[in-house]
Amino acid sequence: MNTAAPADANPPFTVHWSRVPRPDGEPALFALWPSPMNHDACFEAAGFRAFGDNDAAWDAKADALLTRLLAALGVHGETRQTSTPAKKHLPWYRRLFSTPAAFGLREQIELPLHRDELPDCIIGFGVSGVSLRTGDGHHVFWITMPESCAAAFPGLAAGIAAPHPVVRTDLDWARLTQSPHA
Repeated sequence: MNTAAPADANPPFTVHWSRVPRPDGEPALFALWPSPMNHDACFEAAGFRAFGDNDAAWDAKADALLTRLLAALGVHGETRQTSTPAKKHLPWYRRLFSTPAAFGLREQIELPLHRDELPDCIIGFGVSGVSLRTGDGHHVFWITMPESCAAAFPGLAAGIAAPHPVVRTDLDWARLTQSPHA
């Protein structure tokens, strides 16, 4: 378990990954997340310590990370949202005459990373059994894939992380996987 706090006042943008334990017969589940991340009590309780204040440069790197993640998972098939889409807020008087529009796919993925009151976003990739989930207000990407693909995940994580360092960081996942979709 990685519990060492970074000594540098401005630690480099780093991508962490871990295989999350699951019952036998369940598809493989991996977590992938950037650091330093804003302080998160759940991550701290799970044993993570690489916290820091994020800025515009960090946001740009996290945005590029998501772009690379979607490209890497996209080789498994066409993206489709399997969860209920989050919808844009409408003032009460407009709701009488119109239906709120759903956010775009990328926003569907990003919003639950920051807002825990929104439902999880689950994206499937073709019929491959590969999916991506975000939610609970944690900046973590939950990636599910068939067990037959699991051995390739460390290389996939390194490719997604590039040009940034990638580190396997095992945590107490019971503290972060309370969602019924984990």
